[in-house]
Amino acid sequence: MTDFIIEHQCPQCGAPAEFSETDRLLTCGFCRVRSYLARRGGFRYIIPHHAPAGKKVIYYPYWRFKGMLFTCVSKHIENRFVDASYQALESPNFPFNIGFRGQSQKLRFAAAETGGIFIKPDIPSDGILDRVREHFSPAPPKSISHQEFIGETQSLIYSPFYFDPKLTDAVINQPVSEVRREDIPEKSLKIDRNLGQIKFLAALCPQCGWDLEGSSDSLVLICNNCRTAWWEKGGKLSLLKASHFKETSDDTIYLPFWRIQADVTSVQLETYADLIKLANLPRVAMPGWDKIPFYFWNPAFKVRPQNYLTIATSVTLNQPTEKTVTGHPNGTVQSVTLPLGEAVESLKLNLANFIRPVETRADLLPRIEITPRRYLLVYIPFKNTRLELVQPKINLAVNKSMLFHARNL
Repeated sequence: MTDFIIEHQCPQCGAPAEFSETDRLLTCGFCRVRSYLARRGGFRYIIPHHAPAGKKVIYYPYWRFKGMLFTCVSKHIENRFVDASYQALESPNFPFNIGFRGQSQKLRFAAAETGGIFIKPDIPSDGILDRVREHFSPAPPKSISHQEFIGETQSLIYSPFYFDPKLTDAVINQPVSEVRREDIPEKSLKIDRNLGQIKFLAALCPQCGWDLEGSSDSLVLICNNCRTAWWEKGGKLSLLKASHFKETSDDTIYLPFWRIQADVTSVQLETYADLIKLANLPRVAMPGWDKIPFYFWNPAFKVRPQNYLTIATSVTLNQPTEKTVTGHPNGTVQSVTLPLGEAVESLKLNLANFIRPVETRADLLPRIEITPRRYLLVYIPFKNTRLELVQPKINLAVNKSMLFHARNL
């Protein structure tokens, strides 16, 4: 679970820079300018080559997948973390994956000015998910009622090769196959001319011009001047609706959650009273609870798969009903590292985790469809103790070391 290290240049002064693949907010060590990294269609990297001068380098494509895989089987939900790479163009002549190259080499962004020949992938990014399911599913497809990837990172990595005259790895300059250039049909190696372009956005508040704040891997940037939150949308920074529960204590850390209201088919789940019945909670529905709208609550921060559903279900079952205060809270906050889209994809998993009786889950899940209608980023205050962050009103404790080790997920 080691992040790749990327080499690049500061867009402002051109100074060399290094950052992790999960980093989005970059600070130049020379000019101190802060930029937000954006790119449509995912990131594309190259592994730098060490080929002798004069060799024509061929960059062969590999999909890299990293994320959490959840599988609903029988009466429980399996979870695991996956980090794997696969050929983006099937060929028996090239290595089947990049191995540990991503961890042992510093990568660079793929660009036309790199030189060499970039081979076009013929397996779409969605196709790689089928490979992951095939290799990492804990049960046969027939016994799986629902399966989802959450918090995944997908990138295209080009590994360098050349012919001398055999196919040779351009990183270690060692042959990897007996095949020669004339043995590979020309039409099977199409040139990729669409490498995309990296975009750096100035980390300045579009509303007041103040410096935006956040950790290096934060997907949401905060303006501490006008108390607004911003996220990248369509290649620019856009205002994000955010609110928080008011807290006066000094020893408080705010954790971000996506609060999502959605339409659910095949089961009745519109109000708090519906939740009590569906989850078979040991509570007696009080008058008025059938008027309180039901919300899914999912973490907006990465944690290990074994903890993700526990936190999501705990907050969802407790349904915080305090009035929220519009805007970003004062005080210490945990950065948003799990995007809204991933939270939406995990709604059925959240539901599956609290449906009772459990025996009905296998039959219900394939028929349930969840359509999100409204969302809000909500910061919930937690008491900062020595080892844990504690929220007594919803009976939830989050281990601080768990948050720290989740940075590489």
